[in-house]
Amino acid sequence: MTKPRTLALLIVVAHWIFAMWHLFLAAKILPPPNNNVSWLAIVLLTSLHLGVSITLWKLSDKFTGLVSLIFFLAALGVDLYEHFLHKSPNNVFMVASGNWTAWFDASVFVLLVLEILGCSLGILVRGDRARKNKSTPELNSNLSKQRTRPSSSQFNALTA
Repeated sequence: MTKPRTLALLIVVAHWIFAMWHLFLAAKILPPPNNNVSWLAIVLLTSLHLGVSITLWKLSDKFTGLVSLIFFLAALGVDLYEHFLHKSPNNVFMVASGNWTAWFDASVFVLLVLEILGCSLGILVRGDRARKNKSTPELNSNLSKQRTRPSSSQFNALTA
């Protein structure tokens, strides 16, 4: 297993841990009837993270960066909309103050950092792969061995 793939898997696992913690913190700060943890949300988040982890584990390095980028971009979009842009009780600027507010805000920012790290890793892996494809030693050594021959139209122009 390559280092970028291992790092992506670690970020996915850390993201899952903090996402579960964040769900339980959201239940603590939200007013009723939204102050309970939805088991559907837990099952969906767990299966999504598990699916991405299996995909990162089994796919080649070629697709690791793309899967990481897509997953974390989607999570980043949801996180930004839900906690910064949307007017709702779990917007970090509108959360009612209480014992759990600071922990909730911290979990939002930790998730945001993990999502940015995941996106950056996906971009770096994709960029590294593209850079490796552009300059391969085999192609460069083959170019120097090829002879340049004039084409038939060039040859006809020379003889005329």
